[in-house]
Amino acid sequence: MTDEGNWCLIESDPGVFTELISNMGCRGVQVEEIWSLDEGTMEELKPVYGLIFLFKWQNNRNHQNDLPPPDMTADHVFFANQVITNACATQAILSILLNRDDIDIGQELKNKEFTQDFPPDMKGLAISNSDLIRSVHNSFARSDPFVNEIVDPDAGKDQDVYHFIAYLPKHGALYELDGLSSGPVNLGACDEDDWVRKANEAIMKRMEQYGASELHFSLMALTKDRIELYEEQIEE
Repeated sequence: MTDEGNWCLIESDPGVFTELISNMGCRGVQVEEIWSLDEGTMEELKPVYGLIFLFKWQNNRNHQNDLPPPDMTADHVFFANQVITNACATQAILSILLNRDDIDIGQELKNKEFTQDFPPDMKGLAISNSDLIRSVHNSFARSDPFVNEIVDPDAGKDQDVYHFIAYLPKHGALYELDGLSSGPVNLGACDEDDWVRKANEAIMKRMEQYGASELHFSLMALTKDRIELYEEQIEE
């Protein structure tokens, strides 16, 4: 990855992510932090368009060895490599937005549809070269970024690095989208009713790779705008 383009660190916060998405031109969605993986909590958040998971990046392949290999034939999945440092949060959000047909993503992101046939690295470059996406991302820069996103202040010289990935259903399968991987990972068959449960199982499996003392995880859901949802329910 490169620092070219000056992408800044941003706060890992659902309110920030919701405003970031809105400023990119998307409508009708918001980001909610998830504090429990129980069925009742997830039911209250429906419809869930995708999940965003933050974890400590480990420089080993233990978890990757437990995953199926990337599905390089999944042309129906918009997958972009992360080619810019500090962009993983925005990249994970875009991984969901650009793979959902039921979200109004706005004209700027619709213009990225021409990259559908590009290889993942070129898709990543197209994202990094978007003046709008970069300027919106950088508008949320902070001098003291949220520690769970990038650095553990108690880590000393060997600082811990944190990373975002996305989970979403696409064409009857659950996919894990990690911009540092070579392609999307197919985690098995699913439907709109059970994909969140299966994603939670995959997330729990990831968390089990860490010791009991590791608490720096964060899970967020990209959902329908709650105000719009409640207004629709009232009209019904």
